[in-house]
Amino acid sequence: MINLLVIGKGWQEFQYGAPECQQQLKDNGIYIGSDTSIGYRAFIGHGAVIGDRASIGDDAFIGDRASIGDDAVIGSRASIGDDASIGDDAFIGDRASIGDRASIGDRASIGDDAFIGDRAFIGDRASIGDRAKPKTIFITGSRHSVNYWGEDKIQISCIQKSIAEWEKEYAKVGIENSYSQDEIAEYRRYIEMIKAFHQSNQSK
Repeated sequence: MINLLVIGKGWQEFQYGAPECQQQLKDNGIYIGSDTSIGYRAFIGHGAVIGDRASIGDDAFIGDRASIGDDAVIGSRASIGDDASIGDDAFIGDRASIGDRASIGDRASIGDDAFIGDRAFIGDRASIGDRAKPKTIFITGSRHSVNYWGEDKIQISCIQKSIAEWEKEYAKVGIENSYSQDEIAEYRRYIEMIKAFHQSNQSK
């Protein structure tokens, strides 16, 4: 049994059988790719998109307008929030919770029982362990976005380094990417702010 969120009717059991099943998906704005596996009692919200060869576990919850990438794995009883995005080849563990509008990068791994908050950004190939509840920071800078997700790492644009590495190399990276001196100073302040935030959380 699969449950679909039907506008005006709430959660309804998905009725198998072509062509009725395809029409039911179309009526609810849901796209499910080829060779995709959806577990027993999974809930799929209105407007959700599930890519090719993805695997959705038993009792998983996929929110409205959520996007699940090709070859992604969503564990049993995992919850994916409304408008969340799960990248290609990403792994979401059993009972993990991904907040509304959160973004999980390609090939990222989120462990069992982990909690990722609303609007969090987890970069490509990032790994969050079991039962983790990272505190995330997302900054839209003048040139590139800055992301921190509770570990000793900062991602600026597509470049990921430890906090200590950024402290040593921020100016060099800025010059290599044609930042002005004012922009380099701006991103140095972001690094210092995240460092202080990270240290305060480590001491708790």
